[in-house]
Formats: sequence, C-alpha cells, structure tokens
Amino acid sequence: MQMMPHASADVERCVKQWLELADKHEDSVLGAWMKNALNNIEAKKLLTNVFGHSPYLSRLLMLYPDVARQMMTAGPDDAHARLNQSFAAEGDLMHNLRVAKGKLALLVALADIGGLWTLEQVTGALSDFAQAALELTLQHLLLAAHKRGEIILPHADSAQDSGIIILGMGKLGGRELNYSSDIDLIIFFEQGRLSYNGRLSEQHFMNKLAHDIVEIMQERTADGYVFRTDLRLRPDPASTPPAVTTEAAYYYYESVGQNWERAAMIKARPVAGDMQAAERFLERLRPFMWRRNLDFASINDIHSIKRQMDTKHSRDIQLKGHNIKLGVGGIREIEFYAQIHQLIWGGREPSLRTRGTCETLERLVSFGLIDAATEKTLKTAYAFFRKLEHRLQMVADEQTHSLPETDAGIAMIASFMGCESVEAFAEELFAHLHAVHGIYSSSFKGADKLGDEGNLVFTGVSDDPETIKTLRAMGYEHPETVSEIVMGWHHGSRRATRTKRARELLTEMMPTLLKRLAETAHPDTAFLKFNEFLTNLPAGVQLFSLFNANPHMLGLIADILGSAPTLAEHLSKSPSLLDAVLYADFYDALPSPQYIAGQLKGILSTANDFEERMDMLRQYRNEKQFQAGVQLLRNMISSIQAGKFLSDLADLMITESYNAVMAEFSKTYGTIKGGRFVILALGKLGSREMTFSSDIDLVFLYDAPDFDAVSDGKKSFSVSVYYNRFAQRLLHSLSGLGRDGRLYEVDTRLRPSGEQGLLAVSVKTLEHYFEELAWTFEYMAFTKARVVMGDEDMTEQLEGFIRRQLAKPRDMEKLRIDAIDMRTRIEKSHGTRNPWNMKYVRGGLVDIDFIAQYLMLRHAPDTLGAKPGAAHELIAWLEQTHRIDHEFAANLKAADRFLGEIFNRLRLCSDHDFDEALALPGLKKLLCDAVGEKDFGALKSRLIEVERSVLEYYNTAFTP
Repeated sequence: MQMMPHASADVERCVKQWLELADKHEDSVLGAWMKNALNNIEAKKLLTNVFGHSPYLSRLLMLYPDVARQMMTAGPDDAHARLNQSFAAEGDLMHNLRVAKGKLALLVALADIGGLWTLEQVTGALSDFAQAALELTLQHLLLAAHKRGEIILPHADSAQDSGIIILGMGKLGGRELNYSSDIDLIIFFEQGRLSYNGRLSEQHFMNKLAHDIVEIMQERTADGYVFRTDLRLRPDPASTPPAVTTEAAYYYYESVGQNWERAAMIKARPVAGDMQAAERFLERLRPFMWRRNLDFASINDIHSIKRQMDTKHSRDIQLKGHNIKLGVGGIREIEFYAQIHQLIWGGREPSLRTRGTCETLERLVSFGLIDAATEKTLKTAYAFFRKLEHRLQMVADEQTHSLPETDAGIAMIASFMGCESVEAFAEELFAHLHAVHGIYSSSFKGADKLGDEGNLVFTGVSDDPETIKTLRAMGYEHPETVSEIVMGWHHGSRRATRTKRARELLTEMMPTLLKRLAETAHPDTAFLKFNEFLTNLPAGVQLFSLFNANPHMLGLIADILGSAPTLAEHLSKSPSLLDAVLYADFYDALPSPQYIAGQLKGILSTANDFEERMDMLRQYRNEKQFQAGVQLLRNMISSIQAGKFLSDLADLMITESYNAVMAEFSKTYGTIKGGRFVILALGKLGSREMTFSSDIDLVFLYDAPDFDAVSDGKKSFSVSVYYNRFAQRLLHSLSGLGRDGRLYEVDTRLRPSGEQGLLAVSVKTLEHYFEELAWTFEYMAFTKARVVMGDEDMTEQLEGFIRRQLAKPRDMEKLRIDAIDMRTRIEKSHGTRNPWNMKYVRGGLVDIDFIAQYLMLRHAPDTLGAKPGAAHELIAWLEQTHRIDHEFAANLKAADRFLGEIFNRLRLCSDHDFDEALALPGLKKLLCDAVGEKDFGALKSRLIEVERSVLEYYNTAFTP
C-alpha cells in the first residue's frame, strides 16, 4: 500500500509564516485566534491540510486570515453573509471585486475541505458571487455612460427596461461553477430599447460594453482576477459581434441552430441586465429549445455527437493524467446523459426543463425515464468528481481537470481528497468512472460508432482536449487549427454546411474524412485544401450523402486534395464530377474513341436544343477528363496514354460541336452545294500529346466546287463569308463558357498569315501559302499537323499535302539558322533557370521538339516515310531510317518520357509554376512515384541531369 506523502516541510514553513503574521496582530483578536488555532485540533487539522496541499490557498490564508477566523468561529454561513455585505461597498470596483473573490475563494475552500458545506452550497456560493459581480460591473458601466450622457437609463439604480440581457451559460447558468471555473456568457440586447445618444451607434456601444465587462472580470492586476470570461457560446462567434441583437439571435437559432446549442441553452439563466427582457427572450426561444413533439427526428444527430465521443483505443482508464471532466466516464458523460434526455423529452414535459445536473437526474427518475439506481450511481459519481475537480484546482488556482502525471502528484491529490492511500483513491475513482461509462455507453444502443480513432468532438466553441490528442495522434501537426475550422463548419460558416441536414451528414462522415486526410503525405495541408474545397461548394447535402453512401470516395478526395489542388478546385466547382466515380468502369482501361462516340450518340440524342447539347458535351468532357486525371494521379496510366486519350476526346468534342453548330447554322444560312469544311490540328492536339491544361491549335479550312456560289438558306452568304461566319460560331461554341466551364481554349494564330488572315481559308489558299510564303517555324509546326475532322477525300488530300511540304527540298543552312533563331526568341520571351519549368528551360521539352522537328525537316527530302507526329515518333523514324544512332534516339526518347511524366502531372495538379518550396508533400511524392524515384532530392538531381543531357544533344544536332 502506497502511503500518503509527507508534506512536513511545506507545513512547517507555512506554520512559521502563520505565527509570524500572528505576531504582527498580537494585540488584536485576530492575532490571538491565529495562535490558538494551532492548538485547536479541528482548526489545526484544517490549516495543516491547506498548508500541505495548496500553495494557492496558503497564500490566501496569509492575505485574509480574518476570513478563516470568522469561518472557524462563527461558521461558513455567517462568514459568507458578512462577506456579501462588505462586497457591495463603494470604492474601486476592480480592486473590490478581486479582494472579494480572493476572500470568497478562501471561505469556499475551507468550508469545502472541512466538510462544512455540501457540493450544492459550494457551487452555489461561487455562482452567486459571479452573478453579483456581473450585476455590479454592468451597473457601474451603465451608470458611467449615463452620467456621460451617452445613454439615458430608465432606472439609475438598475438595468431594468434597458433591453440588455446577460445570460449565464454552462456551469454558471446551472449554478454549478467549479472552484477555478471561467464563466460563459452571452450578451444580447433588444435593438432600440436603450436610449442611445452617443456619436457612433448602439451596436458600437454594446460591443464596447461587452469588452469592458470582460476586461473588468478577467484582467489580472496586483489583486488577481475575478473570473476568466468567455463569450464564444454566442451565435456564430467567428462572425458576430460580442453583443448580439435579439432579432439576429432569433434568426440564427431558427435557421442554423444546432442540437448542441439547444443543449447549451438548457442551462441558460439570466444573470445580469434587464431580467424581464431576458425572460421574453428565453420564452421566444422556447420552440427552438423545447420541441413540442418527442424530438426523435434529432436523435440521429444526437447519436452522431455521442458516437464522436466514443473511442475504441484509449478506452482503458488510466490513473495518471486522466481528465475527469472530458475523459471516459467523467463529468461530461453525466451531463450529456442528462441533457440528451431533456432534449428528447423536455418539449412534452416542462418540469424536465431544469438547469442543474443533479436536479435533472431526480426529475428523470420521477418520470420513469431512468431508474433510481442509475440516478444514485450518477449523482454519487458526480459529487465525487466535482470534489476531486475542486481539489485539483485549489492547488494552484488553475482551471485543470486532469489528474497529475507523476506518482508524487497522484499521492498528493489522494491525500488532499482524504484517502488513506493511493490504492484506495484509485479504487474509488475507477469504480465511479467505470460505472458512469457503463451507463453512458448503454444509452442509444442502436448507435454504431463513427470511428475507432479516439475522441472526435467538435460541438461547442472550445477545443476538446481528448479530440486534440486524437488529431495529433492521427498525424495532424496543428490539431487546434483543425478543431477550430471543423467547429466553424458546424456553425454553418460555409454555404455547404448551412442546412441542418448537411451538418448532420458532415458529423457522420467526420471521423472517416479526418482519417483519410491523415493518410496523405501532409495531413494539415490536405485538410486545409478540403476546407477550401468546402468553401467553394454551393451546397453540401448531396455531396455529403454521396460520401456517406460511398466512403471509399473520401480516399479519392484525400488523394486529390493532398496532391492535386487544381483538380480539387475543379471538383469544388463541379462536384457532380464525382458521380462518374460510381460508374463500374471508372477505374477500367480508358474507353476507345469508338466507344466514346457511341456513348455520346446516345447521350446527345436526348438533347432538346443546341444549348443543352453543348452543355452535355461540356459535362461529358469534364467527366472523362476527370477519369483520366484520377487514373494518372494513381499511376494507372502513363502520360503518353493520357495524352492520346485527351486528344481523342478533343477530336470527338470538336466533331460533335461541328455537328451541333452546323445543324443550327444551316437552319438560317443553308449550305454551300458541294462545299466541304475541314479542321486541321497543330501543336499538342495535332501530335496527340494533350495535357490537362492544353489549349487546342486549330486551322479552319474549306473547299467548294464553285467559289462564286452562295448558300441556299433564308439568308445567303458567299462561300468565303459563309465558312468564316460558320468558323466564328464554331470557335465560340468550343471556347464559350457554360455552366460546366468551357470545352477548350482555342488558338487559331497558326493559320496562314496568322491573326492578320481570315479565320477560315480555302485549301487552295493554304497550299499557295506554303508553296510561296510560309516561314520555317510554320514548317516546323506542320510536323505536328493532323486532320481532326473532314470527309475522307479531303482528309487524304490534306495529309498528302502535309507530307509533301515536310519532304520538299529546302536550304538546309537556312533551316538550321532559322530554327536556332526561333529557339533564341523563345528563350528571350520564356527563358528560365527553373528546372521544374521543363517546357521552356534549356534541355526541356521545347528543345526535344526542336531537335526532332529540325532533324526531320533536314532528312525528309531524301528519306521515305516522313510524316507528322509527336517528338518521340519523329525520333523513332529518324532512328529507323538510320539518320541518328540508337544511343542518341534511346536517350532522347527516354528524356522525353521522363519529362513528359512529370510535366503532365504538374499540369494536372497545379495551374501555377511549380515551386518546390511551396509544393504539397503529396505532389512531390506523386512525382517521385511516377518516375520511380525514392525521394524528391533524387528526383531533382535526375531532372537536372536529364536536362543537361538534352541540351548537349541539342547542341550536337544544331552543330553545322
């Protein structure tokens, strides 16, 4: 058996100081009593108990020994009455309040430790003092404002008829303040009720009043403080002023008030101000607080709150460090148990609308809602816990609820509790904790646990310590930030969480969501990205329902948020994209162009008009691009596969857009007899290498048997005007914004004569331009030319023309010099030393393109089989025709693949230049996994080496 610690050194030191103080009062009644007290068995026992366990109370004994004398000679009730009389004396309010609080703290502690007062008397005295202090403070401030002429008080000696309401919440409202409790207040006012004559506004005056009340109550001076004061239980504290109008409060509670706020309002009690106004306010809130029907509709939300509090791990109750308020089996579980019964039944049974915990338990027994044994178990445990809570706080006047972490600390508290040994203390404590938790856990038997990570409680306005521990254990570096933001969600601070149903669904999914986000490379960043995602959502019920029905989707969301912020932004703007994940083939091989064409035909057949048709195309394009993005994100496809799929998708979008526009255009303007329209793609689309942010380079071409003909519609155009007007319509449809964004950004500047030329030109004009006027850079662009839409004959004609242009004889030195000059110009415009800007950095993708295009144009005139394609395809042709050696080709193709894998993922994940200092850890890991590197440092070293190698090949290729 571990015996109690011997605190003789502290006791002897304090006794010595006590006697020295007595000597200073030797000629007074107090001095004589102080000396005699040490000879009185009961008085000495009480004093040495304080001296041996509480430095804070020992200091108060030396400051206010006369309080101890009055308590021990006349009894605590008489001493308390005398203290109340002196408390109201005029003078320095700040000083008087703090001195009175110190004296009261000493009196209450001695009455409690000596067993002279019950728990209700102890908490009642503390609560009544807090109320009296608030009343004096409010009256002092209002009277000062009245004397300044800022307001006109209806009654100079009270706040009656002022419309100012101060509600005591929590333990103050229930008259259950603990020894070192803060006080929770909500300050309301009836707008226009107070006669305000100041220069600013009534709201400004009330805000200043609230600030001054808090300052007077909690500012620490040489005399200490009165009460730490918290105003955060007011409606939506993050966005409302410290004093809230009653009308704003009504609107809040009726629209977004939560069940935990209903539970909080159960204890709301007017403690200062206009009491009649306060009663009016609470009566008007009655329908919110107390539902007329048995409120089983709210039980699901109550279940969610309760299940958030459940834990699987950390279920073992340990002596050291256990939080007797918030921990397993503690005070909170007793209070929650009582309040939930009140929320469910209080609407029908007004007598259950009590504020005190023990009183509520008694009422529940009288209505047969709990049995007498349960009531007795909970009330006995409650009294024990509150006594222990007071002892913990009396040691140093700290608002703590946790047992010490050391053996010596535990032994000291056990002794302070009057236990014979630590073992006896632990046995009694554990018996109560297990009994309470057994009762608490058996309630709501139908409610399954939400998760097994530990406490995840986000109700109220202050952090739950066990939740902070759980979040930190899950891997969050800043759990307080996470907790604060989640509490804001529950306050309806986001559009997506403003409805009651959305918040209930969010409560249900919270444990799984936080677990999934914690599994990313950097949980805090992923969480903040989810907060951004939530902020952008127009509504939440549908999406949260989707997550709850398909929990695996939270894993996907976590992946995206942890590594691909751009994709996350697209999702937040179009959450319906996630519907695609539910399709059985979402993770299958990407569909072929033929499959997509057939699927589109069925989808578009239901369109009622042109606009709906275009909306369907945009939605379908977004879904398929999202599917490809997710598969690339998860390394299920390569960047080459992604590029081909995105290019095939773009081909079909262009074709279907053409069909839709032509159907509308021809209704008015008819058609050109025998006319044909063709679309030529250049750039990434032409080479089938599109990325997730690529624009599309298009050239619009047409042909007609008779260029003097006109269209046969209601309105007629000549051939040139007809096809240019049509091209404008098509361009607008492809790039115009719809509800799901735009199909593509379109660049038409590579047409003959560039921006100076017509938007659509005839095939003959194109042929003439390239025969007579084309620049070297346009021939290089032609190495990626591809017909994406046109009839078979015209496609064959154009493809033959393109191959002939690539293979035509040319001045090779001019070609070399022009290409070098063009690369120099690009360097001047887009030059960078950032290796992650792998498109423009020397040795990057532009250099690989230049090498491939230059060498192709150089060797095509005397080599068969030259045709357009991507850089790696041109390099393969050059190798097959023995124009470059195997090592040159293999290294260049490997570099192209390596840079392409990184480039595509960066285009998917971020729409900004990559900054390794700011990049998400998840994105860095994604890049490493894509190319098989062990860490980001190794990846960067390899990147720099590849770019150095490509630059050497570039210099070799362009050396005369």
